[in-house]
Amino acid sequence: MAASASVPPPPSTPPTAATGRRAPSRWIAPLGAAVVAAGAGIGLGWLLWAGPDNTASGTGPDDAAADAAGACQAWSRVPALSKAYSDDETSKAYFVRAGGAAALAQSAAQLDRRYSTLDKAFQDVTRRLQTFDVKGAEAVAAHEKVSTLCAGLDD
Repeated sequence: MAASASVPPPPSTPPTAATGRRAPSRWIAPLGAAVVAAGAGIGLGWLLWAGPDNTASGTGPDDAAADAAGACQAWSRVPALSKAYSDDETSKAYFVRAGGAAALAQSAAQLDRRYSTLDKAFQDVTRRLQTFDVKGAEAVAAHEKVSTLCAGLDD
């Protein structure tokens, strides 16, 4: 009789599956938690900054009062029209801030005609900025008119 070939012994460790990319599921929970935490932090910061008594904290797309209040908040940080033209970054910020305030005032007037006087005052300021007519008594008067109208919104 012929001797049969012996069967080799089984390996001491079982074979492992080939590892390719790791399953992305281990990153889903931490990533989701980070997104939720960031969103909550931004929302909390906004609530603390705006506060419930702040007119600019209006949330509706048709909230003209919030637009007018936002325009006046931005305007309050423009010290004078003549300071909007220099080479420094602060002057550039005044220029952009005045333009943004004018856009918000225009939005408020389109939603509620009660803000048309504020819009017209800002249009004068915008015209002065566009034509470089930012010095002199008339420019000072234009700045003061907007400031006075904004102060009247607080009443």
